[in-house]
Amino acid sequence: MPDLNQTIDWKILKNRAKANWDLVITDEQLRQFVDYTAILLDWNQRINLTAIIEPKDIIIKHFIDSMAFIKKIDYYYPQKNIFLADIGTGAGFPGIPIKILRPQIHVTLIDSLAKRISFLDYLITQLNLRDIQTCHARAEDLGRNKKHRELYDVVVARAVAELPVLLEYCVPLLKVGGRLIAAKGIKPEDEISSAKNALNLLNSQIETLDKYKLANGADYRSLIVIRKNKSTPEKYPRQPGKPKKNPL
Repeated sequence: MPDLNQTIDWKILKNRAKANWDLVITDEQLRQFVDYTAILLDWNQRINLTAIIEPKDIIIKHFIDSMAFIKKIDYYYPQKNIFLADIGTGAGFPGIPIKILRPQIHVTLIDSLAKRISFLDYLITQLNLRDIQTCHARAEDLGRNKKHRELYDVVVARAVAELPVLLEYCVPLLKVGGRLIAAKGIKPEDEISSAKNALNLLNSQIETLDKYKLANGADYRSLIVIRKNKSTPEKYPRQPGKPKKNPL
C-alpha cells in the first residue's frame, strides 16, 4: 500500500473537520483515516470502489462530506448509543467515517454487490472497528426481513437514488420516530416535490433541509432529514426493482 504520510499533510483533515463541522479528530482516529485511504486505493486497483483517487479529494469529497451526517446525528441523538444503517454504502461512505468518529454507534453497512462487502469486511478488520457489521442484500429485501424491519434509529444514504425511490428503500428499516438522513445536491427541491406521495404513503415527513459547501472549489451539497411518524404499511417495500421502475 502507498505511504500516504509521504504524499499528503493529514492536518488538512483535522483542520477541515474542525472548520466545517466543529469536529475534533484524535491521533488514533486520524491513523484510521490514513489507513482507510491506503486500503481503499489499493483495493480500487482491482475492483471499482471510487472514481476519486487523489488523497486530497478523498479527504474532502468522501471524509468531510460524510461528517455532515455526524452533526445531524449528534443533534438528534446526543446519547450516541443508537442503531444506524448505511444503505448503498459502496466503499463505506458515510458509515465508516461515522463509526470512526462515533464508535458508540452500532453500524450496519448494506450493499448489493458482494465484492464491495468483501472490501468492507477486510477494512473493518484492518481498522479494528467493533459493533459494526456488513450485510449483502438489496434494500427491498432487507425492508421485509423481520431482523431489520423497523430496527434502526437512523438510516443514512449518499448518492443512492432519487428521493421517492430512496424513501421506499429506507423508511421500512426505521423505527417509528427514527430518521432518514439523505445527502443530495444543491437543488433538492424538485426531488422533495416529487416525493410528496411517497412521504404520505410511508407515514413520514421532511424535518429539515440544510445546504452547505465542503471547501473552496468543491461542490455544494444538501442534507435532508426525514422523520418516520407511524409504522410502514406491510406492502412496502415492494418487490426488488419495483421502487425504481415505478416510484411511489
